Amino acid sequence: MRKIVCTILILTLALALSGCGLIDWIFPDKTPETPGDDGYEDPGTDENGSARVRKSVLYVTGHDGNYVLPISFDIPWEEGIAKAVIRHLVEGGPAHQFLTTKGLKAVLPAGTSVLGMTVKDGLAVVDFSPQLLQAADAVHERLILDALTYTLTEFSTIDRVTLWVNGHPLTKMTHGTPVEAVLTRERGVNNLASSKGTGVSVTIYLGMDSMAGGLFLVPVTRPVAPAAELCAAALEQLIGGPAAGEPGLKGVITPGVRVQHLSIEGKRAVVDFSAELAEAENLDAAVGAIVLTLTELPEISEVRLTIDGENITLSSGKVLAEPVLRPESANPLAL
Repeated sequence: MRKIVCTILILTLALALSGCGLIDWIFPDKTPETPGDDGYEDPGTDENGSARVRKSVLYVTGHDGNYVLPISFDIPWEEGIAKAVIRHLVEGGPAHQFLTTKGLKAVLPAGTSVLGMTVKDGLAVVDFSPQLLQAADAVHERLILDALTYTLTEFSTIDRVTLWVNGHPLTKMTHGTPVEAVLTRERGVNNLASSKGTGVSVTIYLGMDSMAGGLFLVPVTRPVAPAAELCAAALEQLIGGPAAGEPGLKGVITPGVRVQHLSIEGKRAVVDFSAELAEAENLDAAVGAIVLTLTELPEISEVRLTIDGENITLSSGKVLAEPVLRPESANPLAL
């Protein structure tokens, strides 16, 4: 999932764990307040004199510990806010109780702390305490690298990450997982395919049941053929659902759905699906997964969706008559 750039007309994807409908689409009828996104400028106080918070996206893991997924979390402002965000990724840290109630958990081993951090020219160099290396196994190590890379690159000032432990560059985790000198989103997220792959990949969004009774959308990076048209390849992977090596995930698109029309108009993807899409168990989740998947591609910033040429009506009764922009988060859980 590429980093989020706050713009006007942005739509918010809200997840309701109570089971009353997964997505509440907010249509672009007003310009939302644009929060500071550099992660370092003090936002001060609001009109009531209350301390501001930074709306952050944390990559945490589900109850089975196989995947990371993004959630929205309001973190009270403090100097060095990026370090504060990392603290919320630590098991037993400030987000522990909140995550537990949602059937989620932090990824970094308990006791992990940041010994030092610098950000310059888009590169964040973070020096961790040795507890970072106390992963349970190689799967846990992959989750740690994914979570740190994707959480830190949510900051507009960061697009690359270098990890150190106790003052030394980290090249290999305890269970043998190699660590690149510079980590970027090109590594993918929840990428269970061979590291060799094809050099070309897409990131799709699949469903994962929450222990709290809802549904999370989980990003998964998949290799595709080098000559593939990426929009079509992404939709094909999304409709195909989970692969054999992806336990605990489920498709959110009804089997048998066909893409009847796909075109790119500037930075807009225009997609018409067959009638089977309307039969999805959760149409809102299906729409959310489609929009998130397509806007992962750098050339796509908005999506126009129809079924058999007709506008899609969500569970709330709202009609998707206009192109949809990428939401701020796949799983924006309210505090």
